[in-house]
Amino acid sequence: MRFVKRRSFACISFLIPVVLLAFSFSWAGTGTVPAALKLTILYMNDPHAHYLPYEEKDAAGLIGGFAKAQTVMADIQTRNRVEGRHTIVFLAGDLLMGTPFSTAFKGRLGVKLMNEMKFTAMVVGNHEFDYGKENLLLNLRPVMQFPLLSSNTKTEAGEYLFDRTLVKEFPDSTTRAVILGLTTTDTPITTHPDNVKGLVFEDPNQTAQTLLQGSRDNDLIIALTHLGLEADKKLADAVPRIDVIIGGHSHTALPEPLKVKGTLICQAGAYSKYVGKLDLDTDNGKVVKYHGELIPLGPEIKEDPKIASIISDFKVQMDASLNEVIGSTEVFLEGARSAVRSGRETNLGRLITYNMAVNSGTDVAVINGGAIRGSLKEGDVTLGDVYTVLPFTGSIVRLELQGADLEVVLQRSADLEEGSGGKLQIFGITFKVEGGKVRIEKIRGRDFDPNITYSIAINDFLAAGGDGYAILKEKGKNIYQASTLLSDILINYIKTNRVITEPMLANLK
Repeated sequence: MRFVKRRSFACISFLIPVVLLAFSFSWAGTGTVPAALKLTILYMNDPHAHYLPYEEKDAAGLIGGFAKAQTVMADIQTRNRVEGRHTIVFLAGDLLMGTPFSTAFKGRLGVKLMNEMKFTAMVVGNHEFDYGKENLLLNLRPVMQFPLLSSNTKTEAGEYLFDRTLVKEFPDSTTRAVILGLTTTDTPITTHPDNVKGLVFEDPNQTAQTLLQGSRDNDLIIALTHLGLEADKKLADAVPRIDVIIGGHSHTALPEPLKVKGTLICQAGAYSKYVGKLDLDTDNGKVVKYHGELIPLGPEIKEDPKIASIISDFKVQMDASLNEVIGSTEVFLEGARSAVRSGRETNLGRLITYNMAVNSGTDVAVINGGAIRGSLKEGDVTLGDVYTVLPFTGSIVRLELQGADLEVVLQRSADLEEGSGGKLQIFGITFKVEGGKVRIEKIRGRDFDPNITYSIAINDFLAAGGDGYAILKEKGKNIYQASTLLSDILINYIKTNRVITEPMLANLK
């Protein structure tokens, strides 16, 4: 089945009104087309450049990856064609950032794979901007063979940059699928603010309400979102006209759809670990039957040869430099998402922030847990390993901050929910949290004084107010941005010391 794609171009997209949804199509053989529609939605979200299968701690064999995903999706699509069921395939954002593939190719490999896999549409995620909006708009979007959706992203001048909606028709049904894309309003603080300078991210609930005013009663409304599960729940509550939400951003694995006021909410974890599958039977646009599940991309699933070959070709280009062994570690250095975003210190977080402080000559150092994207296992450490752990091209910023303001910074971290990328990893600060309130006790072994000015090393993401740390931008003094990258600092440390040991980590002071 070939689907109709509606593209909005930057120069005219802001002129496209809600009447797009109300546009009336003529049907051949009026009165003979059935109202029922059988549809399967296949979906992934937040792959973060995990194109290859990978090992997971305490699991046997390789899991995940786009080649395994293609095997699963192609098999389902073949069976659906036999059964007379239509299939659409979605990616709910954050194709980029997370492995050396992203560092090396800045999304080009991901787009090539999605083209080959015949994705129906993708919503813009916050990490799509990590190499600057120009990379997304000028390098990636022109080669995408699928619509890139975001109904609520526009310029300060009011120009919508991406496709706002996609209307899909089916020749054997009067029901249309109307898909709108929604991007998180947190994007300016979850990518470097400079990457989205001049862009506005409108309220997704209001955007959806406005766009759907012209929808037909028998339209099946699908929101393809990169908002996070809690925001998706609020969207479902505020806009009950939406039948299905295929979401991302919070990396939530929903084994079956969550139902909120009649709206089905789906999300498939992250890192290409699952393919989500939602079967819908509709009548006049109303869902009368559904079944949803997550299909694990386990070791038993074979890789699609063509997709595996494309990834292999790109890997050859990348491996020559990334496979260089720079040292080793006798200790498992913990950088898992659940650990670095928990509010507790990890040995990898401490090692990174220690090196930030030493390199910058500062009293203390902090980094947002969201900047650390993986662990370092015992054994040899390669350049590629470090780039996986620290994939963002962030540099070090040195500034001075009054003690009382430093306490506010730590309070911000403590107040964030566990799992937030804004949870800090810290070096040089001894503090307690009692009754929800942060109290700093010592700075590098010396008694803390809220009236003293301390020097602090941070990444340029936090320096720009990322993750809501506006106080660093507003109250920081004598700000100096170095050209040294976070990844380079860790690489130099490993090269210099050759072997990381437990006593070495215990003596970081």
